[in-house]
Amino acid sequence: MKSSSFAKNLLKVCKNAQNVAISGHLNPDYDALGSCLSLQNILKQNGITADIILEKPLENNFEYLSANYTFVTTPTKLYDVLITVDTAELKMLPENVLAIRENAKFTFNIDHHQSNKNYAQFNFVQGETSSACEVLYYLFRKYFTLNQELASLFYIGIYADTGGFVYSNTQANTFKCLAELIFTGINADKLLLQFFRGKTLTEFEMTKRAFDSVKFYDNNQIAVSVLRFKDFQDLNASLNDGKFIISYLQTLDGVKVAICVSEPKLNDFHVSLRTSADNVNVSEIAQNFGGGGHIKASGMTLKGDFDKALSALIRYVTHYLKGLEK
Repeated sequence: MKSSSFAKNLLKVCKNAQNVAISGHLNPDYDALGSCLSLQNILKQNGITADIILEKPLENNFEYLSANYTFVTTPTKLYDVLITVDTAELKMLPENVLAIRENAKFTFNIDHHQSNKNYAQFNFVQGETSSACEVLYYLFRKYFTLNQELASLFYIGIYADTGGFVYSNTQANTFKCLAELIFTGINADKLLLQFFRGKTLTEFEMTKRAFDSVKFYDNNQIAVSVLRFKDFQDLNASLNDGKFIISYLQTLDGVKVAICVSEPKLNDFHVSLRTSADNVNVSEIAQNFGGGGHIKASGMTLKGDFDKALSALIRYVTHYLKGLEK
């Protein structure tokens, strides 16, 4: 479906709906949350009220946000429309959102992950776009007034998902979008300072532990960090608290695939994959293990015995890299 038809149809359906729900993926990051809030803002400008559904209350990683934002963690009403953003497949949605989906008359899926499964009735996926926030910006540009609040939400989402505008998903259209955002008068420097000040001592301690765990494989082409359940228990940490090391690992000279494994719950292993190599597609690696994402940034989960699962992943990545040499 073309962008104009998709946007027009979504707004029409939402205007005729009783209740509209918006959701991102589990453990929302800055792009997921930013796209939820920006879409809520856009719908409001069009006379539509929508609730953002979260699995649990937000953690301190998002302290830079205004305290005026409200979220629903325990839905008490039926929603006839569900819109998901920045979510590649159903298993990445919170349980309370999956329950909403079962009763929704209309479902919409807006995303930028190339591995998106097109699981909704209406799907709009742009796999080459930097972020869900950028997808929303261009998708609904005719239907909103760009104020500073909305521009700030877009800006942080795009900044985070492009690694500070350095990942390969940062295209010419991304910079056109950023220029318009800055023209609203937002103080980008102050906004990013608030964003970076959101780092906590817990995040610092988890990053230290992650660095201490790093091991290298295949002539230092593969770098692996691991945060086990005990690390999360010791520091009362969340999944978001240990996610910053991977951006560093992927920049190390000679490293072609950076792997970060986190176990926030016992035997629940979340894996992030990153690469800065031109010829590596970590999405292909993730898809082999039931995950997905982007060419340069993807994720998945590991099941079963941890040591065996991690060894299987390292063997596969080693084999994958050797295949590129042929």
